[in-house]
Amino acid sequence: MKTVMKTFVTALAFGLVVATAPVAAQDLGLDLPSKETVEAQKKARKNQVASQRVGRAIMDAFELYEQEQLQEAIVLLEEELPDAEGYDRAYLSRFLGTLYAQAERTEEALPMLKNAADQDVLGWSDQAAVLKLVGQLSLQEEKYAQSVTYLQKWFEFTGEMDPQALFYVANAYYQQKEFAKIVPYAEAALKYADEPKKDYYTLLMASYFERKMYDQAIATIEEGLDVLPETIPWWPQLAQMYMLKENLPKALQTMEIAYLAGYLKEENQFKLLVQLYDNEGIPYKAATTMLKHIQSGDVEGTAKNYSTAANSFHRAKEFAEAAKWYGKAAELTDDREDKGEYLRKQGNLLVQNEQYVAATTPLKGALDLARGDDKGRIYMSLAEAFFYGGDYRQALTYVNEAAKFDNQRRSARSWKGYIQSTAKRKGVDL
Repeated sequence: MKTVMKTFVTALAFGLVVATAPVAAQDLGLDLPSKETVEAQKKARKNQVASQRVGRAIMDAFELYEQEQLQEAIVLLEEELPDAEGYDRAYLSRFLGTLYAQAERTEEALPMLKNAADQDVLGWSDQAAVLKLVGQLSLQEEKYAQSVTYLQKWFEFTGEMDPQALFYVANAYYQQKEFAKIVPYAEAALKYADEPKKDYYTLLMASYFERKMYDQAIATIEEGLDVLPETIPWWPQLAQMYMLKENLPKALQTMEIAYLAGYLKEENQFKLLVQLYDNEGIPYKAATTMLKHIQSGDVEGTAKNYSTAANSFHRAKEFAEAAKWYGKAAELTDDREDKGEYLRKQGNLLVQNEQYVAATTPLKGALDLARGDDKGRIYMSLAEAFFYGGDYRQALTYVNEAAKFDNQRRSARSWKGYIQSTAKRKGVDL
């Protein structure tokens, strides 16, 4: 801010003339003058000269300012500020207000500059400069309606379509939640900018998003990514918008392009890619992608993240891998309920993978942590593991325990008969 303001003060001291660019701007609701009209207004503008006292004060203050004596320059001008309205007061107020802004005394700068602008007696370039500065500082001070008013006055005074000033108006409308009014100003800012600007696209996209105009928001980000592909946050934003439109293939395609280009950097971005692989029926890739980025440190190695990988391996029917990572999740969590659930899933997957003896260890661990009807489910899983592992006595013990729970009683009775008949057939005395 200080560097920008210092440049601005120096320009004022040497009477900078604001350039004009005649542009039709019907969509902005502005009455912009043509280049010829602006030139005529410049010539017709009354050219006044400050009194000798005020002129000398300005020169002395500027010399102090150039010597980095900002506070001394302010004090000098405060002492010379005329009480009466008129050119002298407006001229000195403009300069004093600019110095206040440079000193970050915006609350004092704004009324001083606004008064200078409202008197409308300054020379053409000075009046243009003060109108624009009031608009900028009003935005900074969250006086959004005032910012719009003075920037629009600046447009209609100069006829200039400055992209940054257009962006300021669009931003003020955004802060006031007048989302529809953002569009023409943000589009004009993009049109008149020398090069694409991330902030202009972001504000235009936000206007559409806030109004749930997702097709337009998508088109805006797609256009932005076409010219600014390394704007990393836009890739997941675009994917999420496709998800809102239930276009999951397009969402995945977007994230894969960003991933292959090396644009994804944040944990939530990798996790979104994993989610999309899962949603699109590619669970093995979801699991391996999650593990890859846990191991590289891009994604935190939490119990929840390992369980996500395990769940994806499960859907991919990679039972051994799924069991392994549910075990890892169980090691990492301190939550009793989560740990028990991870161990139960690990045990059941080992049963599915025909690792019956190995399955009994996590299942017993899950049993120790379980409460209520959950115990019945685990007793049944243990009965199954021991039965297929050939230990019919243990299988019978656990199936009898399972039968004590209402949610397992019918299944347990059926299994009990099956265990007994199988044991008898194989000559095992129960």
